[in-house]
Amino acid sequence: MKRFKNILWGFLALVMVWGCERDYMFRGGTEGIAFSMDTVMFDTIFTSIGSATRHFRVYNPYGSDMTIDGIRLAGGEDSKFRINVNGLPEHQVDDVPLRTGDSLFVFVEVTINPDANSDPSFVVTDSILFYTKERIQSVKLVAYGQDVVVMRKDSIESQTFTSEKPYLIYDWLMVGEGATLTVEAGARLHFYKGASLIVHNDASLIVNGTHENPVVFTGSRLEEWYADKPGQWGSIWLLPGSRNHSITYADIRNATYGLRVDSVGLNGEEPLRLSNTRIEHITKQGLVAQSSSIVAHNSLFADCGSASVALTLGGNYEFYHCTIANYYRWSYRGIPALLLSNYFMNEEERPVIMDMESALFSNCIIYGSNENEIGLDFEPKADRKDSEEDKKEFLLNYKFEHSLIKTTFSDDALSNRNHFDNVIVNQNPSFMDFSAYNYRLDTLSVAQDAGSTEIARQFPFDYMGNKRVDALILPDLGFLERIEIEQE
Repeated sequence: MKRFKNILWGFLALVMVWGCERDYMFRGGTEGIAFSMDTVMFDTIFTSIGSATRHFRVYNPYGSDMTIDGIRLAGGEDSKFRINVNGLPEHQVDDVPLRTGDSLFVFVEVTINPDANSDPSFVVTDSILFYTKERIQSVKLVAYGQDVVVMRKDSIESQTFTSEKPYLIYDWLMVGEGATLTVEAGARLHFYKGASLIVHNDASLIVNGTHENPVVFTGSRLEEWYADKPGQWGSIWLLPGSRNHSITYADIRNATYGLRVDSVGLNGEEPLRLSNTRIEHITKQGLVAQSSSIVAHNSLFADCGSASVALTLGGNYEFYHCTIANYYRWSYRGIPALLLSNYFMNEEERPVIMDMESALFSNCIIYGSNENEIGLDFEPKADRKDSEEDKKEFLLNYKFEHSLIKTTFSDDALSNRNHFDNVIVNQNPSFMDFSAYNYRLDTLSVAQDAGSTEIARQFPFDYMGNKRVDALILPDLGFLERIEIEQE
């Protein structure tokens, strides 16, 4: 009896296994299998650093479970592409089960390593082949690659970067003491995650972009999705003692900090000259300076997680025909678009104060999504009593003239002509589409014809090269002059 029960239980177990086992004997019909796309496209990527992962889906359109005989890269082991099918990172996978009406994911990556004779811009192709009983089908793979000059933890002497090939920077690039880095029009500097450009003591950075061929400082991911994403690399950092910097027609974007300026232009040396430059899509401050001297015109500072412009620890600053805008949408922003400060707290929690010799904003627009977009964080005098020097008054020379500003300052504060002269307060500048980062003025913008002609004559052309002043019109505020479409 006991033996009979054992046989019975064994038979029942076998029946259960048969009942649970799915039939994957079907190998497909003439219709073939279905795909979510017939071509997987990769945007331009750099050689040797890989790419973002792409994926597509493979569907079983039949009424029976099936087995795909094989999935393989046509280029085999020599392919520059890599595939992963159901967790298997192989260039060839056989006997892949697929239930009726179900799908599986195929993930694809690519790495491009051109030989020395290849063109710096090229296309790499391959196919993924799918074998079933009746058909061989394929999904095409296309990647646009670009050769680069790779630099990693390099300290360079004086040299010139050209537009011949992009530069890809890992970790950091240091302009060595006493050296000058000159960057020609059209050059592109791409920084890997966390990488920065650092300009050492007594070194200089000269950027000679043009409107047609600006110099671009950005991250290493070229896919369209990354175009406006902040925090992809570190910053451009001008260290104390660096000197004679000039930045013209630069696009600085997608960094953690945009441009960091530390104690530059002091003691009668040349200020940092910043013109026709855009600093956008930054996690923290777009332009952050301390105890420095800067003259900026025809420039945009926008889309930053903190201040678009932060001028701290005093200094001497002049901004003409600049747009300081902030509609940052990636996280909460509690800091105004423009921040002025003249001190920091030392280890003893006492303020160390520096003169704000000048902070002039003329023919500018300072606006954004916050209720207040101008922050003044000043210590009028040191709060210490151990010496007369510590109790002295410090300079607080700041002024907004012929500018549009957004602020919660009181009417009494705004009536002080030493600080506010001919300003438009809390009226929307009517940018064409700030959500698409288009800061042109709309037809009815109050910033039209609101500028000082005297100032505009010093900067007769806007960022686009349009004339600011003629016999019939007054200059507009900001870095762009309003030009009707038919005149452009």
